[in-house]
Amino acid sequence: MSESPWPVGLAVSEGVANARSGRWVSLIIVVAVAWITTGVGLANALEVSTLSRAEEEWIAAGAFVMSIEPASHETGARIDVAACERLSQTDGISASFAVAVTTATIEPSNAPGTLTTLSEVSPGIYPFLDVREPTGAGLVATATAAGPIGLADGEDTIFTRTDASGTSTPMRATAVIVDRAALSAGLEGSFMLPALLTGEADSCHVRTDAAHIEAVPTYVSQALSAPDGTLAIVRPLLSTNTYGLDFATAYSNRILTGAWVGGTVALTALWALVQRARRTRHAIYQTFGAHSRARLTMQLTEWAALSLPGATWGWGIATSLAIGLGADPGISLTQITLQIIATWCAVSIAIVAIALIPVGTLLDALKDRS
Repeated sequence: MSESPWPVGLAVSEGVANARSGRWVSLIIVVAVAWITTGVGLANALEVSTLSRAEEEWIAAGAFVMSIEPASHETGARIDVAACERLSQTDGISASFAVAVTTATIEPSNAPGTLTTLSEVSPGIYPFLDVREPTGAGLVATATAAGPIGLADGEDTIFTRTDASGTSTPMRATAVIVDRAALSAGLEGSFMLPALLTGEADSCHVRTDAAHIEAVPTYVSQALSAPDGTLAIVRPLLSTNTYGLDFATAYSNRILTGAWVGGTVALTALWALVQRARRTRHAIYQTFGAHSRARLTMQLTEWAALSLPGATWGWGIATSLAIGLGADPGISLTQITLQIIATWCAVSIAIVAIALIPVGTLLDALKDRS
C-alpha cells in the first residue's frame, strides 16, 4: 500500500491532535469569557450602586432643601406665610412650609417633666416630609426629639403646652414621627405643631431638585422679599456635598466606566494565542482552498458557540454576586448587561481582524517548523 501524499497525511495527524486538545481549549475559552465578564460587570454594578446610594443619602440629608429668612430680624422683617405656601405650586419646588418660632414648650403625658421646644408650622410640612396628615390634630417630631421620651408614630397622646407666661393648656394630638427629616437644626430637636398660620412667620423651608437647584434660590429670595424690596436670605441646608463627590459628573468620570476595554484586551489576547497555536491548521485550510472568508466564518461561528454560553454564565454570576453584596438590582442588571454586551461586541470585532490576517500555505508552515 502506497503512503498518502504528505499534505493529506499531515492533515490527518493535525486532525487527531486537534481532537485531543480542542475540548480543553473550548472549555478554557468558555470559562475565561465567563469570569472576565463576571469581573467587568460586577465591578461596574458595585461602583455605580455605591455612587447611587451615596447620592440618595445626600439628597435625603437635605441636598436640595433650603431655608429662607428675612434679610434682618432687627428691622422686624418677617416672611409672608401665604407666599411661602404658594411656592410649592411653582415649577421646580416640590414642597414648602412656613415656620413661626414660639417661646412655648410642650410636654407629653407619657413623659412628665420632659419639656420640648414648640414650633408652629404651616400645613405644608406634611407633603414636605412626605407623611400622611392625620384626621385630627397632629404634632410632628423627628425621631431625634421623640425617641428619648418613647413617643411612637400614630400614638394619640395628651400634650401640655406651656407659654412663656407659665400658662398651661392641655391638647390632644396624634404624634407624627419621621425617622429622618431634612430640617434645620432648630426644627430637628423640637416638636412642630401644624396650624393654619396667617400673616407672617420667621422662616420658610423649600425643597427643590437637581434640575432647579441653581435657579430656585434667586426666585425664592425675590418672592419672599420684604415690602421695601429687600431680598430674603437663602440658606442651603447642606452648604457642601457631604460625601465630597460631584454627583453630576461622578458617574461619567468613574474609573471603571471603561472596564469593558480591559475585558476586551484579555479575551482578544486569549483568542489570538489560540489562533497562533492553530497556525498549522489554518495553513492546511489555506492549502486546500479555504481562504479568508471561510476562515472568518469558522472563527466567528466558534466564537459565538463558545462565548455566548460563557457570557450568559458570567452575567448570571455577576448579577447574583452584585445583588448578594447589596447592590441595587436595577442598577446591577443595567450595568452588567451593558458592560458584557460592550465587551462581547468589541471582542467580536477584534476576532474579525484576527481572522482576516493573511495565512501562509502548508508549505510555509513546514518551513517555519524546520
